[in-house]
Amino acid sequence: MIDEKPTLDTKASRVAMSGIIACLVLTAAGMITREPIFGALGLVVIVVTVIFRKQIAKLLSPR
Repeated sequence: MIDEKPTLDTKASRVAMSGIIACLVLTAAGMITREPIFGALGLVVIVVTVIFRKQIAKLLSPR
């Protein structure tokens, strides 16, 4: 059997996808509660996770 470990690019895409999902959840929460702070948090989360996805994936990978 071949041990297939996810590459850094695969982990980075998962980090970005998680950020996008978190942004959608925060945006929906902001719409439900009518609080603009949730929308702002969603924007911050998506910017950080998409721009710094490779650095975050490196931090999450075992050494």
